[in-house]
Amino acid sequence: MNHAPTDVAVFSAIIEESPTPIALYEGREMRIRLANKAMICDAWGKDGSVIGKTLKEALPELEGQPFFQLLEDVFTTGKPYEAEEDLVQMIIDGQLQDNYYSFTYKPLFNAEGKVWAILNTATNVTGQVTARKHAHEIKEQLNFSLAAAGIGTWYLNLDTNKVSWDERTKELYGFPKDDVVVYEEALKYIHPNDRLLVDAAVTRALNHESGGNYDIKFRTIGAVDKKLRWLHCKGKAYFNTNGQPYRFSGITLDISEQVFADEKIKSAEQLAQLALENIDAGSYLVHLATNAISYTPLFAKILTGNEAVDLNREAFIKYVHPEDLKVRKAAYEKALRTGKLSYEARVVWDDGSVHWIKVTGRYTYDNTKKPTHFSGIVEDITADAEAKLEQQRLLWLIDNSTDLIALSNWDGKLTYLNKAGQKMMGFDSLQEAQRPTVEYVMPDQVKRVAEEINPSLLKHGRWEGEVIYRNHKTGEAIPGYATSLLVRDVASGEPLGRASVVRDLRPEIAARKALIESEQLFRAITTASPTALWMTDNSGEITYVNQVWVNWTGRPLDEHLGSGWLNSVLPDDVQVAADKFINDFKAQVVHESFFRITHLNGKIRWVVCTGNPQYNAEGIFKGYVGACVDITDQKQLQQQKDEFIGIASHELKTPVTSLKAYTQVLQTIFMREGDEKSAMLGKMNNQIDRLTSLIGDLLDVTKIQSGRLQFNDDYFDFNQLITELVEDLQRTTSKHQIALELNTTGTAYADKDRIVQVITNLISNAIKYSPQADKIIVRTSLKNNEINVCVQDFGIGIKEDKQHKVFEQFYRVSGDKQHTFPGLGLGLYISSEIIKREGGRIWVTSVEGQGSTFCFALPVNHP
Repeated sequence: MNHAPTDVAVFSAIIEESPTPIALYEGREMRIRLANKAMICDAWGKDGSVIGKTLKEALPELEGQPFFQLLEDVFTTGKPYEAEEDLVQMIIDGQLQDNYYSFTYKPLFNAEGKVWAILNTATNVTGQVTARKHAHEIKEQLNFSLAAAGIGTWYLNLDTNKVSWDERTKELYGFPKDDVVVYEEALKYIHPNDRLLVDAAVTRALNHESGGNYDIKFRTIGAVDKKLRWLHCKGKAYFNTNGQPYRFSGITLDISEQVFADEKIKSAEQLAQLALENIDAGSYLVHLATNAISYTPLFAKILTGNEAVDLNREAFIKYVHPEDLKVRKAAYEKALRTGKLSYEARVVWDDGSVHWIKVTGRYTYDNTKKPTHFSGIVEDITADAEAKLEQQRLLWLIDNSTDLIALSNWDGKLTYLNKAGQKMMGFDSLQEAQRPTVEYVMPDQVKRVAEEINPSLLKHGRWEGEVIYRNHKTGEAIPGYATSLLVRDVASGEPLGRASVVRDLRPEIAARKALIESEQLFRAITTASPTALWMTDNSGEITYVNQVWVNWTGRPLDEHLGSGWLNSVLPDDVQVAADKFINDFKAQVVHESFFRITHLNGKIRWVVCTGNPQYNAEGIFKGYVGACVDITDQKQLQQQKDEFIGIASHELKTPVTSLKAYTQVLQTIFMREGDEKSAMLGKMNNQIDRLTSLIGDLLDVTKIQSGRLQFNDDYFDFNQLITELVEDLQRTTSKHQIALELNTTGTAYADKDRIVQVITNLISNAIKYSPQADKIIVRTSLKNNEINVCVQDFGIGIKEDKQHKVFEQFYRVSGDKQHTFPGLGLGLYISSEIIKREGGRIWVTSVEGQGSTFCFALPVNHP
């Protein structure tokens, strides 16, 4: 019979497994009678050999530290001792290291009331102490940096409306450093002309929709010294989950010297403005330290089309055409090296119109050769740029055209021929091509040029039609379609020459011939195919079916075009077939569907329909090309197999249920009598549960195959489901720790019991296929409007070439480990079908020998 453990054994086990370091020192010499792993390994950095030694023998590095004397005092006085965050120097990994511990020394008394031992507990707080010290150092460094830069800080608690000012901020408002200043008092000393601007900026920052940003420049008049100052305040408001602000803080910088210096420059700018506007140029000045920009109205009009627009430096860049931003950036980078700026770019006005500008300017430097200002002028060069651009486009089009483009004088001599024309006519250069135009055509075309083409050109100013040209090198006849325009003298109206464009017709003639041959070959192949073939256009309408489909259905070709093919589908299958085709077509993915048709002979036949999306050379979707295969014989075999499995599993379910009931009754009887056979009946009951699970899987498979697997979708908290399920499954394994990494997923809408079935299968598999590991990780997240779940194990893994098979029926781990992992190979198949029917997807990533991660995703598509 089993015996309960002694109190000592229980006490020892509890201490040994405790994550808190615990040790027991016996006698005045403090001999280590007991210490758990957390104390020996983690706190002391030792091994089990210290048990039985005195504390001085085990930890000589404590000599010179106060701990031995503290223990002596506790043993002598019988009073416990507690310490918080004390420094302890221990030899760990061969080195003396500083650690911080909160610990207790508690005396233990014998029956006579004398101390016989001391119980020591300790908590390592090194991380917290170190982090706090590090944070304090960072804060001191930050305060030093702010003070060195002359920056003040402020903090407004919006719940209490109290403001914390540092000495620098109070100084900038003209208050003595030791004064206590409230927020309303400080507002009184903002310049009257700036008070409304400040109030508006604060109100805007405290509005959740603004993002909480606060950035404003304004004047103050010192409360005591009456000194006028320009301040630049920047800050940010923080909001709770309801969008209400609860904290508002920021910095303050004195920019008085910069502003006053800028004002001195303005007078010079105004003088220069008159000169610039006389040459239709606008000017601007950028203060590089503050990023502030000043400019003339003409500058704003050239840049934006509106001289009254309010611009800052970021808004300036916004008007530059996106394709010219690199040109602008490169020009400014060069200007930083040379001091001078010059570039041309496009700007887009608010009305959408595009204009060309030319920008020139230079940097101004201080005594340290650091740039302080940038001044520039902007000119509108739209007219010149567009004329130049149009000329370049025309020349580019002519020179790169695939058609022959030629100019000739009225005397019949060619003066210009583009590259395509030179190649077509067999010339190596323009000089070689400058010859009489009659040499460009076949001999029998010369008379036609003189008697038909030239008179028509003089009369109508234009002629077009087919002409047979001649290659200069090979003599080959080249059919071409020519369009000729008459060029006249503007003053006299006399003909000066002609401009001609000729399209080589040889590719079109060859393409038409190839198309005819291709169509003939295609029809021959499709007619001879034993499979029904079909095609659609880019709108999903059927444009072709071959003779096989016509023969199957007994309907003529034209009745299948468009959506007419559905008339041949069995009425019960029409909706499923149509929906599957429409969904795949919209997604432009490979199509596969199963449906029944009524054959010409009157029998019902099963068909599998597959199709592949087609694209043209530019990657534009053109439609589908597909095939239909008669799978009736296969379907009948599958149906017979499913019926057999369904009947067998159903017939097995009743006797197994009865067997489980008898087993549980017998187990209860034996347990009451204290008979050890009850353990064997427990194992028998477990095997019956396993058999019941296998029968349930078989029944689910038959329901899936017959379309009878029912779903009862409803709302439920997804992460709560995961948490409760993992808590239950953790009890089934003592070896594996199931760790949760849950991110926000919200509410799911699905069949809760079916989702439990899937997750249970994934976690059970992770336990089963990682016998040597001790950890399993379950993760959740919300990505792209999908709830994602992943179960990661660190087990045997799956070969890459086998991973696509794991979701198939009856697939199991193969090889010499097959006997180790029992089961029918149906769990993942059933799980994948459940997820698919809930509109989701399921997948696996795995590395053999390192483990697998099974994931599924459910759409967040609440009705």
